[in-house]
Amino acid sequence: MNLAFLLSIFLSPPPLDRWKMYKSFFENAPYPLTVVEENGVISYANKEFAKLVGFKMHEILGEHFTKFVAPEDRERLEKYHAKRIKGMHAPSEYEYRAITKDGKIKYVRIKVIKLDENRTISCKIDLTKEKEIESLFKKMAQSSVFAFFIYQNDYFVYINDVAEKITGYKREDLLNMRFWELVEKNHRKIVKERGRKRQKGESVAPEMYEIPFYTKDGKIKWGLFSFMNISYQGEPAGAAVAIDITEIKEARETFEAIFNNAKDGIFIISKEGNIIDVNEAGARMLGYEREELKGVNSSHIISCGLKKDWENVLKARKSIMMETENIKKDGSLLPVEISINFVSGKGKEYIVKIVRDISRRRSIEKELKESEERYRMLVELSQEGISICDEDGNITFVNDAFAKMLGYEKKELLKKKIAAFIKEKKRIGKNRYEAKFVTKDGKIKTIIISSTPVYKNGKYEGEMSVNLDISERKAAEEKLAESEALFRAITQSSMVGIFIVQDGKIKFMNPAFLKIIDYGKKEIEKMDYLGFVYPEDKEKVEDEMKKVEEGSKINIGEFRYVTRDGKIKWGNMAIVPIEYKGKKATLATLMDLTEIRKTYEIRRKFIEETSHHFFNPIAIAKGYLELAIERNENVETLKKVNNAIGRIEKVIWNIVERGEICE
Repeated sequence: MNLAFLLSIFLSPPPLDRWKMYKSFFENAPYPLTVVEENGVISYANKEFAKLVGFKMHEILGEHFTKFVAPEDRERLEKYHAKRIKGMHAPSEYEYRAITKDGKIKYVRIKVIKLDENRTISCKIDLTKEKEIESLFKKMAQSSVFAFFIYQNDYFVYINDVAEKITGYKREDLLNMRFWELVEKNHRKIVKERGRKRQKGESVAPEMYEIPFYTKDGKIKWGLFSFMNISYQGEPAGAAVAIDITEIKEARETFEAIFNNAKDGIFIISKEGNIIDVNEAGARMLGYEREELKGVNSSHIISCGLKKDWENVLKARKSIMMETENIKKDGSLLPVEISINFVSGKGKEYIVKIVRDISRRRSIEKELKESEERYRMLVELSQEGISICDEDGNITFVNDAFAKMLGYEKKELLKKKIAAFIKEKKRIGKNRYEAKFVTKDGKIKTIIISSTPVYKNGKYEGEMSVNLDISERKAAEEKLAESEALFRAITQSSMVGIFIVQDGKIKFMNPAFLKIIDYGKKEIEKMDYLGFVYPEDKEKVEDEMKKVEEGSKINIGEFRYVTRDGKIKWGNMAIVPIEYKGKKATLATLMDLTEIRKTYEIRRKFIEETSHHFFNPIAIAKGYLELAIERNENVETLKKVNNAIGRIEKVIWNIVERGEICE
């Protein structure tokens, strides 16, 4: 029954006998009622009040009302009564502590109304149980590990210490805040709407959800909030229990990020072997979508021949790492390495299986094995000697070529110091040496060593060397050096011009060549190889040069060339194809014929003049003889003379044409 309604009965227009009319109602009211006179004496009380304070009715009536008030509240209530009697303002509804006959304290809420004749009537409600519950609640709230909030009329009206701790705000700051002001702005609207409904006593779902909220320093934290509808101080209110899940959420997000972005497959499996969850990588490597695998028994993706092993793993309940094969959606087998761990959570046991696709590794291992076999074959079949020594210089491996190179059996060289076979050694480059090795029969061989350090786990373990026997090449180089020296001596001392043409340029020339054409070396190096040839003879020389490029040995013969000072001279050139500095070239010899041609010209003129002096008289004599013969004058004698003259004529012709004295 409402206190205001109950008391309004006594304020209604009084009948002739008010007390008689309401006596029955007053005595049977469900709440403690008292009537207090102006002087504070209780003039009437019902049995509910007697029950409240534990006194008999005769012990109550005529007593001052403060007798039934705890000493701590007596002065306050006396002031309220005095003000009320004087017509001054005093609270009409408040709480106080009553004291019972046996000295116990009870918490009471009272509603007081002033009556005529300076009397008051009050109705009381025993709040002791509520206060005990409230006290218990406060103790529990203050000792709780959870934050506790009560909000009413949009404002916080109660918060515990944990709420202060997780928000960073002081209690007084929070009590001046609207309940939604802590909520992160994007979630504020929904929290405000739901909270206001709870304040009105309306049922709101869901009752538990995660909410981001601001701390005093502006950071955002996440809380797991459980909301409820309550009555606080007689009015509807909302309450929330919260726990800071920021670290849990971050850990969960980190786990989810790792779970979803891991390159390896991660399977969460129940103890019965059913797949609870799988990440994207795990589903993808088997050719499934994630949802297709959820709920599937993990034995379905294990290779048939290995299912027994998997069953034993599940029974053993021990962490293990192993290589196996999984069955893909298309039925093909995928070689994998799996790591299995058993974990517990929420009272249940789970299997966490991490799966790594090792098909690439298997392929690499296969390729490596094949490569090693090929390498071993290459090493054994190599024409170059290969040796491996440890960090102390002891031979640990040699191939057949190296053993043969030194004239030993392979086993004779193992564990021997490599230095024992080397007489001399000099560096010729980075990790390259030229060494004199002593063979088993005491001969010396020149060998080029190319060595590479061998490391294992960052530690030096020795050297691997490739050994090339250059003894024959060395001898050939020495012969070549001798040949080159001889060629150089010949060309430098020769009276014949010698030069080498390559790529259209004269790349080599001896002093005689420079002297013949009267050019400097630098000038020759800059000009075209036909630069010194007389223009009208260039085509002839060029054609012959092209023929020699085809491998022919050619004597160009006589041609004209022009010296530095513009003189035109005659020369004779022979050319032959050669290799010069590793490339095709043409070796040419040049003889200056200018003086010889002058000598020939003098001889020719001398012979012409001499023959003229001989032939004219002879011709005249022959003419007369032939005439005499025709006339039959001493014919036989004339024939003999004519024959003799003919013989002289032949001798002269041979001298002129051949340079020989003969018939």
